[in-house]
Amino acid sequence: MRGPINKICERCHQTFECGQYGCWCGKIGVSEQQMDWIAARFEDCLCQACLEKVCTDEFGPSRTQVNGPTG
Repeated sequence: MRGPINKICERCHQTFECGQYGCWCGKIGVSEQQMDWIAARFEDCLCQACLEKVCTDEFGPSRTQVNGPTG
């Protein structure tokens, strides 16, 4: 399937546009560990706001939990 489609975020239930291949989500910088965390809890995509919250540790695994302690 090509082109953007409308989806509903599984976390906040807001409608958002998914670009599929070449989507905006590829530019946010979600780590592989964060994607694994998301995939274990949700069956489909999260909206941009929720995905950014995962990336900034507002919810989801903290960077310390994901990457191990530093120092």
